[in-house]
Amino acid sequence: MFESQQAAELYLKGLIVAKAGTYPFTHDLAELLRVAKSLGFDFSNELYVHADALSGEYTLSRYPGRKPRVYNDETARRWYARRIIEWVRSVAKDP
Repeated sequence: MFESQQAAELYLKGLIVAKAGTYPFTHDLAELLRVAKSLGFDFSNELYVHADALSGEYTLSRYPGRKPRVYNDETARRWYARRIIEWVRSVAKDP
C-alpha cells in the first residue's frame, strides 16, 4: 500500500504543479486535495476518505516503531489510490 500512497501523491502533486507551478511539501494526501480544491478543482468528499486511508501508509514505512497494518482481501479491494488517480486523470488537461 506504500506504493499506492506514493502513486496517488505523485498524481496529485503533478496536477497541482500543472495548475500552480509548484506544490506543497507534504505527504498528506488530504492536504494535497485541499490545495487542489483551492485551485478550483471539484471532487466528492469521498476522495478525502480515500486520501485519509492512504496517508498513513507513508509514515508507516518511513518511521521505525510504528505498528504495521495487516491487509486482507477486503482492504486490497478498496483501491483507494485508483480512485484518486482516476479523478486526477479525469480533470487533467492533455497538453
